[in-house]
Amino acid sequence: MGVLTDEGFLHLVGIFLLSGVKFLGGLIWAIAFVENDLLGWFISALGGIFGSFVWIFLGHWIQQKWVEFSTSKNKYGTPAKRFSKKNRWLVKVKQKGGVYLLVFLAPFIISIPVGCLILTSMESNRYRILLLMSISVLMWGTGMYLVAAL
Repeated sequence: MGVLTDEGFLHLVGIFLLSGVKFLGGLIWAIAFVENDLLGWFISALGGIFGSFVWIFLGHWIQQKWVEFSTSKNKYGTPAKRFSKKNRWLVKVKQKGGVYLLVFLAPFIISIPVGCLILTSMESNRYRILLLMSISVLMWGTGMYLVAAL
């Protein structure tokens, strides 16, 4: 597959977009179909980092709108406090490993959108989340390409 042909370009665009949503799928596609390993690694890593950026900053806005929409008000007009299964799970994850555990697992096991949405609810500094997610994406991408080269 030539990189500059139409089919090659569409493969690269697909790898980029898939890596922003499910990084493992984009990596496998890049390893399987891109002959130049450095290009495949670069496109999948760039897609993962771009997806992290979009889901961290757009996801934060989506979460704010969802909270405004879904919070119920008590008789005094203030939001009613709820302790749901999701909140219990977030507390447990935060106690066990916190942000670093989720950043480590999100690109490879969970998925970038789900990981970023959970991280934005745990950590207020979105630029820190983006930095950590970028490092994790680069680490997982490099590790997978090294394993595939063996």
